[in-house]
Amino acid sequence: MMISLETKRLRIQPLTLDQFRLLIKGIDEIERELLLTPSHEPLDEHTQKAMEWLYNEAQKYPEEYLWLTNWQIILKSENKSIGSADFKNLPGDNGEVEIGYGINHDYEGKGYMTETLEAMCKWAFGQKGIKCVIAETEKDNYASQRVLQKCGMEKYKETDTGLWWKLENKSCF
Repeated sequence: MMISLETKRLRIQPLTLDQFRLLIKGIDEIERELLLTPSHEPLDEHTQKAMEWLYNEAQKYPEEYLWLTNWQIILKSENKSIGSADFKNLPGDNGEVEIGYGINHDYEGKGYMTETLEAMCKWAFGQKGIKCVIAETEKDNYASQRVLQKCGMEKYKETDTGLWWKLENKSCF
């Protein structure tokens, strides 16, 4: 079952396990596979390690891979990957799922990430048992905090290193 989410400006494409393996090898590999305009944006070391962990988890749960794969954010007008998002693990028993995301520097501040997160949260809430989507930001990452606020998330917890945000599925109540 191959899906993608469509917004006015974006196609948000979850990678199959084979495509995800290509991403781990290098962004240029997956961009060639998806016939995208090259972005020339390699994964930084932190993201590379996170993607490798997520890929290993996705292999363990192939029937649940949509919760564990990388979702490429493709700007339709340029046919280019401008960032990615993912659910950071399988949903918890409490119906909670965490989302993570990143966008290429040249595309920041244009509303693309807000558009992406709104579409992904809507998709998540359409899945059985999902009660809320959560996200963590660094305390000084004001741009990311603003994205979450624009998506309707509310801050619910603060730690030494970050802020935690939550969007509840109103249709569950």
